[in-house]
Amino acid sequence: MTNDRVKFISTTFLKEYSPLSKNIDDDLLIPFIYRSQDINLQTILGSDFFDRLKEGVINNDLNSDEENLIRNYIQNMVAEWTIYYSLPTLNFKLTNKSVTQDRSEFGDPSGLDEIKYLRQNVRDMAEFYSKRLVKYLVDYGTQLFPEYRQTNSKENLNRNSKSYFNGIYIPKRGPQDFVSRSYNDPTEGDDYCYDC
Repeated sequence: MTNDRVKFISTTFLKEYSPLSKNIDDDLLIPFIYRSQDINLQTILGSDFFDRLKEGVINNDLNSDEENLIRNYIQNMVAEWTIYYSLPTLNFKLTNKSVTQDRSEFGDPSGLDEIKYLRQNVRDMAEFYSKRLVKYLVDYGTQLFPEYRQTNSKENLNRNSKSYFNGIYIPKRGPQDFVSRSYNDPTEGDDYCYDC
């Protein structure tokens, strides 16, 4: 088993945790587990800590704090993002001839509007679990996990403490232009930053 092929959740966990049907082929879900870990989890943890957790799973040498982090924070988040990424393709099949939509004698495939609505609900849950993980790491990360503090590696993907994206991007400007407000944590009311 290589370091790249570590999954923090199994397809069994995913199906038990979520309303996904038990008869969905595992091969359809596995790529999205990797995608959610690479895109969402690695961004929060940073590459060094992300790699440490993967190596800990391979070598079976996770300490109790790391196991707690994975079981109580990471697994729920990865499951929600996996569902989010998999939703569009569960309704469609990509073949060498075309993109097809499955039909069943017991039900009709969902339309694009229904999939968008369902996907937005799953995204809301995924962002909640992401925020929960970020909050835990902000509170305890530097004390419990030495690799979380490391950001000096050239190959390290810097960790990001932002877990929500509202679809609007406002570029930051220097202090000579105006005072920009930091929206890292919506619960912090008067948090201004000058060199953001």
